[in-house]
Amino acid sequence: MVKSVKEEGEANIHYYTDEIARYYADNRVKWEDFYPSERWIFERVAGRARNMGRILDVGCAVGGLWCALAKRFSVTEYVGVDINPKAIEIANSRKSSFPINLCRFECNDILEMNSLPVEGFDNVFSLSCADWNILTRDIIRECWRYVKKDGHFILTLRLTPETSLYNISESFQYICFKDKVVDCMDGCEKAPYVVLNIHDALFMLSELDPKPVQVVAYGYWGNPSPTARTLYKRLCFTALAVKKGGHNEQLEEIKGEFHLPVDLLI
Repeated sequence: MVKSVKEEGEANIHYYTDEIARYYADNRVKWEDFYPSERWIFERVAGRARNMGRILDVGCAVGGLWCALAKRFSVTEYVGVDINPKAIEIANSRKSSFPINLCRFECNDILEMNSLPVEGFDNVFSLSCADWNILTRDIIRECWRYVKKDGHFILTLRLTPETSLYNISESFQYICFKDKVVDCMDGCEKAPYVVLNIHDALFMLSELDPKPVQVVAYGYWGNPSPTARTLYKRLCFTALAVKKGGHNEQLEEIKGEFHLPVDLLI
C-alpha cells in the first residue's frame, strides 16, 4: 500500500513568492522550453489528428503550456488553475494575446474548488505540480476526476528504484531560480521535492477510480535540480499519460507502455 502524503488536518501548500511568477513569465512558454519527456507525451496524446480538445492545466503558472500547445495542436478550450496569486495575475494580464472565449485562469487550490465540470476535459495536465506538493496523492486523484472518458491525465513525476521520499524534511527544493546556487537561501520558500519509487507510483495510478485503461510513460535519468536537497544523486524524470475508461468497464488489467531506463524497473 502506498502511504498517504496527507496527515490529519494538513492543508495544501500555498506559495506566495514572486519567484514563480517572475520565472515562468519568460520560461516554459515555447514548445522547445518543455522537456523532451513532456513533448514526447504531448505528441503521443495529440496523435495524428493533432487535437488536444478541452484542456485543464493544474499548476498552470502564467499559462505557458497554452502558448506552447496552441501553436502545434488544435485546442478547443483551455482552463488554467494555479495556487499562486501573482502567477495568475500575469496570466490574466496576457489574455489579450489568447483567444479570450477559449481561455480562462483561476487562482485556486485544485483540492478546494468546485467550479469545474467533473469529467469535462479531454486532457488534464499536472506538470511539476503533484510532485511539488505535500498532497501528491490527493492532487492526482482530484485531477483524475476531471478527465472525461477516453481522455488523458498527463503528469510528470520524479521516479527512483529506491524508497519513495514524501517528507519535506528529507527532500525539498528552494523556490529560487538564481543563476548561481548558494548554500544559504534565507528567505526562500521551500517546496516538497517528492520522489516516488516506480512501483509505488504505478500502484498509486492503478488505484484511481475508475481504473485507467492504459499508462504510457517516457523518462530518462538526470540530476536533481541544483536548488533541490534530496537523498538521491540521480532521478528518472518521467512524463506519463494515463487514459481513462468508463465507470462500468470491468478491467482485468491495465495496459502499459514504458519507455524508461531498464535499471529503473529492475
